[in-house]
Amino acid sequence: MTDRAKQIARMAEEHAAAWTRGDLETVCDLFADDGSISVNGADPQVGRAAIIQGAAALMETFPGVVVCSVETRSAGTRAVFLWTLEGRHSETGNDVFLPGWHEWQLDANMKVAVCHGFYDAEDMARQVAGTKAAD
Repeated sequence: MTDRAKQIARMAEEHAAAWTRGDLETVCDLFADDGSISVNGADPQVGRAAIIQGAAALMETFPGVVVCSVETRSAGTRAVFLWTLEGRHSETGNDVFLPGWHEWQLDANMKVAVCHGFYDAEDMARQVAGTKAAD
């Protein structure tokens, strides 16, 4: 594994740990000052304030969330961060286990300039509602 690949793996591990600690500042430290994140094709949250606001909303929806770094891959200025999220939905009280990934475009300072995140929204909605998956 190259030094750059190791650095990206450490970034992902610290990012996941920050989510688990509920540490909004460290969650956002991954991003460039004008960085952006878009999840499942939604409009991007651009800049530190917007990213913190989005992260805070997710932490309120899943208090005590646990995020784990599963794997990273990188090529040049691009990286993929595979993760899992485990938490209890604040309104329904139902447990959710959700795998997903982030595609990162890194800047010259190894900060995320652009992040595109993905997860199965239908599966999350089913779990939040407490319904079983169809066979």
